[in-house]
Amino acid sequence: MQKILEKLKEIFKDKYNICFGIILIIAILSRIVLLEQFPNGIHEDEAGMMYDAYCMAEYGTDRYLNENPVYLINFGGGQSVLYAAIASLLIRLFGLSVFVIKLPAVIFSIITIILAYLLAKKYIGKRFALILAFLITICPWHIMQSRWGLDCNLLSSFIMISIYTLLNAKKDWHYIISGVFWGLTLYTYALSYIMLPVFFIVLCIYLLYVKKITIKQIVITIIPILVLAIPLILLQIVNYIGKGTIKLGFITIPQLYTYRISEIGFENVLYNLNINNGNNIWQLLFSADHNAINSLKEFGTIHYILIPFVVFGFILIIKETIKTIKEKEFNLKTVFLIQFITIFFCVLVFSDLQLYKLNPLFIMMLVFATEAILWIYNKKAILGHFIIASLIIVFILFEIFYFKNINNKTGVAFNRDFIPLVNYLEEEYPDKEIFMETDAIQQYIYLLLAKQMSPYEFMDNMKLVQYRTGETEVVEVSRYHFIYWEINKDTIYVLEEGNVFRSNSVEKIKSELENEGFQKEQYGKFLIYSFQE
Repeated sequence: MQKILEKLKEIFKDKYNICFGIILIIAILSRIVLLEQFPNGIHEDEAGMMYDAYCMAEYGTDRYLNENPVYLINFGGGQSVLYAAIASLLIRLFGLSVFVIKLPAVIFSIITIILAYLLAKKYIGKRFALILAFLITICPWHIMQSRWGLDCNLLSSFIMISIYTLLNAKKDWHYIISGVFWGLTLYTYALSYIMLPVFFIVLCIYLLYVKKITIKQIVITIIPILVLAIPLILLQIVNYIGKGTIKLGFITIPQLYTYRISEIGFENVLYNLNINNGNNIWQLLFSADHNAINSLKEFGTIHYILIPFVVFGFILIIKETIKTIKEKEFNLKTVFLIQFITIFFCVLVFSDLQLYKLNPLFIMMLVFATEAILWIYNKKAILGHFIIASLIIVFILFEIFYFKNINNKTGVAFNRDFIPLVNYLEEEYPDKEIFMETDAIQQYIYLLLAKQMSPYEFMDNMKLVQYRTGETEVVEVSRYHFIYWEINKDTIYVLEEGNVFRSNSVEKIKSELENEGFQKEQYGKFLIYSFQE
């Protein structure tokens, strides 16, 4: 105990460590305060992951009864499994709740800030490390991705962990652990199957060149990566051939209903680079996308004020990289530059760019901004202080705006009404067939969460329709129905007023029910129709 106290005393003698401690507290608070209320509700992809995590925690399978799946089928097109696997462990410890489902995103966002600080402090300098930690802490993109449970939101964190473990490895077993983290990163997001190998190969070439690593150490690192990659390689083979789900020992390689390999192609490069096209890469990097759950156009992804610093810092780091490469000196900034450039070009081949597809790039942009701000500090400290003060003000304004507006901006993407509605229907109409036409995307998944239905009951009582396009839809679960056929007087009809997605069908059904003499009951924004003789 005495040694621990002495160590803490030594740590807090350093003013940079004290400042970092304050930054860390701000980072934790800005990500965890009112986590269940902002954004309010559950996104459909988050709901799908949440239910699979619950099934894995309680039954050892996903919702389709796949034991230890290497990839989740989700709504047909798939979802990476690592977030759900981590969430399932937390569910076992703390039970199922929205807070628990969002917690992995918070935890790993904080780990990212800590490791970025430690890496930069060791290889660049204390002031650089402190500014970088500060910029990540106040970054709108990083705060927003930390507050909801999307599988790919772990990608940037696991890349940082992988880099940290590789650069700090000394013994053979350290490289094995690093390889495990690089391999696990493949389970954070399917697009990492392209990003990660390209980045890793170029990084290893660089580390060999500056004699930071040996061929033997690279081989040791690659072995666990390959072992962990094998199930995912089999996943691609199974889905390309289309021969059905296979069980391999204790894991399952699932066949998806929709195989999305068509989302990748070199024909996407020019489109993504064209500034006149919607959601082009420049817009996503420096502004925002069309989806308020990813970014707020009022503040941008990294704060608009930082854009010139990103550009200037990028130029400075390129110059420094050229110099250190000529001298065969290791430079952490070069590692970050390699990450940015390799992943940037990988991203260009993806269709339908969204902000979350670019998430390994933003921390690197903050590295560039840090370089520029530190350069200004070294030239004129007063200007550096002014920049930091301005960023603190912008951060405060962002926090106020976020908590005041985010729940209005997410619209129907985060459903907050379906689960209470199901609880009410279960109590008031326990024996009736129920038809639902609401704004909930993938209505059935919220039903499963509300009832905490076992995956066995789900599979025994669900009806799945697969369309010619390959898309699938669950149209029935037990006594709940989501496809309208005809009026049945023994059925309860639930319609959502102000329905955005299904407004035409709601009005049609509403008119038919009223013509048939159904009585209307109001529950919140829902209309519940029942027929009474």
